[in-house]
Amino acid sequence: MSSASNSPEQLSPSILVPESPEAAVFDVPEPAPNPEPVGEPLRHIVGSEQVYLELDYTLENIRQLTGHVGTRLHTFSSGDEEEEEEVSESDNVDSDANDQNVPNDPTVNNPGHNDPNGPVAPHPRVDALHSESTASTISEDSIPSLPDPNMRDSSNHEEAPPAKLRKVNSPPKKLDPDEETGETCPICLESWGNSGEHRLVALKCGHLFGSGCVERWLKAQLAKDRSCPTCKTKAAIKDIRFIYARKLIAVDTSQITNLQKRLENAQADNHRVEMELAKTKIAHRVTSAQLEELRKTVTLQTLNGQQSNLKWRFALEKNLEICKDGGCRVLTYNCRTYELYVSQKSTNTIFPGYGIRKVSCVDYKLGQFVHLHPKPIRDITYSQPRDLLLSVGLDSTARIVDRGIPSVTVQAGFPLWSCAWDSIRTNEFYVGGVGGTIHQYDFRNPSTCLQTLSGVGSSVDMSPVVSICSTQYGLMSCQLNSCWLWEAKNGKWEPRMLPVEGSFMSLNYDADSHRAVVAVRPSVNGTERSKLVCCKLTPSSEEMLIDVEDTFSSSATCSLMSRATFAKAPGASWVAAHSESDSTLYLHGLDGVRTMSLPAAEPAIDVASVQLNGNSLLAALSESRLRIYRAVPTT
Repeated sequence: MSSASNSPEQLSPSILVPESPEAAVFDVPEPAPNPEPVGEPLRHIVGSEQVYLELDYTLENIRQLTGHVGTRLHTFSSGDEEEEEEVSESDNVDSDANDQNVPNDPTVNNPGHNDPNGPVAPHPRVDALHSESTASTISEDSIPSLPDPNMRDSSNHEEAPPAKLRKVNSPPKKLDPDEETGETCPICLESWGNSGEHRLVALKCGHLFGSGCVERWLKAQLAKDRSCPTCKTKAAIKDIRFIYARKLIAVDTSQITNLQKRLENAQADNHRVEMELAKTKIAHRVTSAQLEELRKTVTLQTLNGQQSNLKWRFALEKNLEICKDGGCRVLTYNCRTYELYVSQKSTNTIFPGYGIRKVSCVDYKLGQFVHLHPKPIRDITYSQPRDLLLSVGLDSTARIVDRGIPSVTVQAGFPLWSCAWDSIRTNEFYVGGVGGTIHQYDFRNPSTCLQTLSGVGSSVDMSPVVSICSTQYGLMSCQLNSCWLWEAKNGKWEPRMLPVEGSFMSLNYDADSHRAVVAVRPSVNGTERSKLVCCKLTPSSEEMLIDVEDTFSSSATCSLMSRATFAKAPGASWVAAHSESDSTLYLHGLDGVRTMSLPAAEPAIDVASVQLNGNSLLAALSESRLRIYRAVPTT
């Protein structure tokens, strides 16, 4: 070769690439075990022609060539982003290897040159060699050459974009503030505070918790088994240490604590106001009742003055069939809903037993039936202040009905015959039954008997208590063989016998006139008829005075225990009771009022007086029917 071919200025390093990929057959010899020294020629075989280029490769030429090839490969590569990164990374690694290990081996410039299985990147077209020694064998179109390294600095050359770099120095992922600072309690996973029940504390092992959480955790375990929730180290309540940090990332709960205290104070004030309101309502109810009593008194006095010459008679208003099979026994009146409650036998074969039937006094229609007892009902009574209905039966239970729904059941333990609400303490009631025993209960705690009233003396009456009446002077009770007035003295009940003799059937009390009527059975030998004894209760400084005012003769026979009651009309009052032998309902006049008789083919077992919108009604109940009478004035 001529000297011109050895000049690096005239000959630039070249890679021979054919125009078509099919013609490209590279015969790459195996690399020598030792790298060739600088100045040794590179051999390139294109087809069957061999070209020897003797070039003095310096370290700078290799670096420029390596960078240029990497840039060109990045420019013309059609692969995805991952392949580009692999190429650029390989170039960077090879460049470092050239700097340190084999700077004079040009074969390391191509990472896929020695790997027959590696991907072959498309080669760029380069300019042909301008050499006199090779001009006759290789043409410009068939043998393109690599550009001169100095062309990268030429102004006419368009610089390619740089290859992507590995993201080695990417910043670490920022942790969550809770994970970074650990400001949550590991027990409840809530943020701790610097005050209050959840302030920051630590155990002797060093783990942090909320004070309330770790205290509850330790108290929930036995003393010998108490341990740290995190590391299970032995711990005790005395090991809880408060953390006083100069800087603490925690929730400021002082304001929450203050608001909680204010809320508790507000709730206490609200409770106090509610209690005062309840007391005021009770006082208002008592005052309203007193006012109503005064109004009634004034009205009666006025009517007595204006209608002293009026006379009354009772006309049959309605005759209702309650139950075909019978079973009716007692009735009471609800002055709020203007309804009569009548006890009857259940007509439903699926739910046998006994209950009450509502009867409207406005349109005289039968209403709802409420099932209450599996055995016969012996007595029912209504509480106007509480709007509650109380019933007792032979099944040894007492039931309280609230707005048509049975709500309370009391197990007395013995068959019950009578019941009554307390006229003063409206939440208490009394039940009486066999054995002459009376139990006192509070419907707010029906499982506990407050007091038990039983007979005293050598001859204790063990007969059933058939009637109970609560008065402002005490509790009146009627048994088959005796009648009593129980007076409360020094927290104890003291019994006092009424001045009435005989065998008794019922007892009733009128709070307006302070009178009591006792129904007495006829004598066993039939010499005396049944009678109605009317007593007057008068308070005195020493003791209660009980005087017998009137005695009315009644039926000669008595197969049923019928009840007597007080009937009223403006300016007049009567004692109503049925006479079985006469088949008549008698109204015995009081205070000079004449006596009336109403025909009744069926015996009236119970009688009730009703005041409805200025009208006076009288309801008489037999075993199957209810007859309602209306008071009509006559001249």
